[in-house]
Amino acid sequence: MKHRYLKGNIICALPQLNDIFFSKSIIYLTHHNKDGAVGIVLNHKIMTIKAAQLFQKLNIGNVSKNLETDFLFHVGGPLNQNNGFILHTKDYESKSTIKVSKQVKLTCSTEIISDIAKNKGPKQFFISLGYSGWGPGQLENEIKQNSWINLNEELDLLFEIDPEKKWKNALQKTGIDFSKLTNFFGNA
Repeated sequence: MKHRYLKGNIICALPQLNDIFFSKSIIYLTHHNKDGAVGIVLNHKIMTIKAAQLFQKLNIGNVSKNLETDFLFHVGGPLNQNNGFILHTKDYESKSTIKVSKQVKLTCSTEIISDIAKNKGPKQFFISLGYSGWGPGQLENEIKQNSWINLNEELDLLFEIDPEKKWKNALQKTGIDFSKLTNFFGNA
């Protein structure tokens, strides 16, 4: 039997997951193979920063005059929170860009912020500090223990829906009414 990896999918914490960090989280999986999994939490916003402030902090000049936006920063996970990870639409690529799926790419450099400032960046993007990771077989075991449910890639969950509404929206997309389920789960 061929193993089905979940790279490019979203996992949604089920209501009974009582982890301090991951309770009510949804995570976009950027990597998943026999060696483990890596993902970005999509619904833990930590701050909003004005574009002008961000560009100044990063010493980015020649900013497009018509770019007036706020940048939302999120905690992508408990690992490597000093580094930025930017999920974005497929319309942008640089030397440090990694293709995750047909629709989504990942870039981990300040070059993408500079390109956004100059209107050369992606149409949609998601900025996180840090990421989440699992060792070999760890995510699969957590799914078997009913901690997570898998969803196909949903671009609105990545780029459009307010972070505070993403978890409930993701649960609705599963089509399961979790209010009718018991807290006791088993594996048949």
